[in-house]
Amino acid sequence: MGFNILWSVAFIVSILIFSVIIGLFINCNIDSKRNLAKLSIVSFISVGIFVYLISIFKIQLDSLIGEYNYILLFLIAFLLMAIGYIILKQKDYKKTFLKVLLLSYVSFILFMMICIGFGESIFGLDDLQISLLTTVVFNLLIIGISYVKINYTYRNFGSMYFILGIYCLMISLLLPNIISLNMSDMKPINIVSIDSAAFSFVLLVIIVVLGLLYYKKNSLLKK
Repeated sequence: MGFNILWSVAFIVSILIFSVIIGLFINCNIDSKRNLAKLSIVSFISVGIFVYLISIFKIQLDSLIGEYNYILLFLIAFLLMAIGYIILKQKDYKKTFLKVLLLSYVSFILFMMICIGFGESIFGLDDLQISLLTTVVFNLLIIGISYVKINYTYRNFGSMYFILGIYCLMISLLLPNIISLNMSDMKPINIVSIDSAAFSFVLLVIIVVLGLLYYKKNSLLKK
């Protein structure tokens, strides 16, 4: 029951995070309602198909990847930080728009593979209900945020993607321990587990500090 709640919460959080960041990115790059409508239709159809395929093949995904699904988070973290790098290094946003948008959607689909593919149940919904819920909520949030007036610059998104990538990297370090945790048989903490936890904590602190320094450095650059 505990793990079902965990996957369900991760499912909702991932939809919110990616819909917000994609919606803000589209907001800064598309000023035509016609282009937004085209993008929304493509997004609705593609997300619906991919999420439905993940839902009906989640048993196969679980047997193929199993407890090593945290590797997908490493990949997501790499993609998000790569997006941040692309944004910060490219001066012409028109050349990077489709590239960033595509990588953002790929990252979201991989997140759905983790939440849906390896969770026993998402709010007790069946495959069709999960795919419809994901598609409708995700795209409605994107469209809604696309109409919100914001003062973000293009460079701000580079730092935002870097921070999100660091967050995914941090979660990927903790996920193996969460998956291997036996809720019905809690074992006492031993010296080995203490050393492992201490090492993970130090590594997370280093990652956070480096991320904040990078963000501060790029936020001071000229727009």
